[in-house]
Parts: sequence; C-alpha cells; structure tokens
Amino acid sequence: MKLSATLTALTILFAGTAVAESRIDTLCWADHVNEVNSANDIVANPDGFYIRSLEVQLSYGDPRIVLATGNRFHLCTRSAATPDMNENLARLMMGERRVKYLFVPITCPSNAYSS
Repeated sequence: MKLSATLTALTILFAGTAVAESRIDTLCWADHVNEVNSANDIVANPDGFYIRSLEVQLSYGDPRIVLATGNRFHLCTRSAATPDMNENLARLMMGERRVKYLFVPITCPSNAYSS
C-alpha cells in the first residue's frame, strides 16, 4: 500500500513536469533556452516580478506571467525588433530582448500576493 502511494506520487510529479515542459516548448518553441541568468535574476515583490537582467517589472495580471509546475522560474524572450520597423530601428533594436513569457512556480511564496 505504501509503495503504491509512493509510485503514484512519483508518477504525478513526473507527469506534471512533462506537462510543464511541453507547455514551455509550445509557447516558447522547442529549441528555447531558459534565460534566467541566476537564482537572483527574478525578484518577487507585492506588485509582481522584477527581472533584473532585462530591468523589467511584470505586474500581476500581466498575460505574460504563466503559473507552472516545477520549482524554478523560466524566462522566454523575443527580439525587440519587429518586421514593421524601418531598417535602421530594427538594426538598433536587434540585440534587445523583450519578455514573451515568464513561467512562475506555483509554489513561489509570492503567489500569496496575487490572491
């Protein structure tokens, strides 16, 4: 009985992780790399999450914040340059990144702020 419960718990844990990874792959593309530079790159605060490497604050309710299983943040970005820009502006913005999605662990203590 105890072994059965343990196996069930492990199956759910791994299935949840696989679902989270497939969700990240679906929204960010399969060849995406997590762009969180360190454990201190994302700072939770009462308004949402601050991403130090991009110097961006995402407030609660921002559709780019996605709750996910797992125990770490996952940052998906896109280029700041867009096809509708003129060539000069696109070249200037080519090296800049903007947040596409920030996957936040459901277990993150700051999620208490949003309730």
